Amino acid sequence: MNNLRSRYPGLRPFDSEEEQYFFGRDEEIESVCRLLDLDNLTILHGPSGMGKSSLINAGILPALSQIRNWDIPYHVVTVRFTNYDPELARIRREKHGLQDVDPELIKDPVDRFISACLGEEHKWEEVIPMPKPSLWLTAKKMLIDHAVRPVRIVFILDQFEELFTYPEARVQEFAQQLGELYHQIQPESVRKGIERKEIIESDSPIRATVLPDPKVALLMARIDEPLDAKILVSMRSDKLHFLERLKNFLPEMLLNSYELRSFDTEQAKKAIIQPASLPGDEFISPNFTISDEILDELIGFLEDKITRRIDPSQLQIVCQHIEKKIIEREKKIRR
Repeated sequence: MNNLRSRYPGLRPFDSEEEQYFFGRDEEIESVCRLLDLDNLTILHGPSGMGKSSLINAGILPALSQIRNWDIPYHVVTVRFTNYDPELARIRREKHGLQDVDPELIKDPVDRFISACLGEEHKWEEVIPMPKPSLWLTAKKMLIDHAVRPVRIVFILDQFEELFTYPEARVQEFAQQLGELYHQIQPESVRKGIERKEIIESDSPIRATVLPDPKVALLMARIDEPLDAKILVSMRSDKLHFLERLKNFLPEMLLNSYELRSFDTEQAKKAIIQPASLPGDEFISPNFTISDEILDELIGFLEDKITRRIDPSQLQIVCQHIEKKIIEREKKIRR
């Protein structure tokens, strides 16, 4: 029973394994996929609770392979930003009697990105001697680590508005490095690091007799190749004005943007009816039908009286309640 799924996940986002009962967003999926194909940076925005994460997980990511010209291997990396809160980190540390601050609450945005790509035990400094890590070099190293060629990387930057809770210096550092990744510009720090590596190796007779690590050698051989990276930024619409702070490095930030709106009536009907009718033993409830009369009552109850649109999160809550009633009814019948 623990492995069974609800037909309506409620307030939590749909995950990647729930594509088969994610309905009502066909137009949005197609539109965002087209934007991803057109440019390397796309902004997906909408009010809180509108279903941005669900659209990405159960809609956009499964559809990527169907985009024209996307017949090459691609690798998806999700970077989820959280609010920078050193005071909360301090409170948690004191509450649990810990010596160290909770690293997840104050992790630098660049470190968060690199950890999502290479894992927590990444050692970027072993590749090229540099004073600081680089998003561009991280993407390059990840390609070598996955040993796939050619490959496209799709970066999902989720809850991107939380980036702007960090000190301004960290925001600008991340913006500069994201700009290098987007514009496919080899960072100056990488260029100097390569020169430093060559000088060190040429002056070291010991190093000259040691074969280089195969992955490092492969990375150096491909260092000048173009980097095929797509970036999908997901954030709340009411925080879009913060993107102005990135314009020095990403002046085109909003040229490729898509607003995720609430359901219209037809979309809402699909999101209600179609999950209920799906057969299968993987659900917590048997499949069931909703009469036209009940459906109209549901739509009337859920729709905004001015816009005539339906909030997806409210729809999920109501439908999840209906599913629970169906389960209770089935239990009574079995008795």
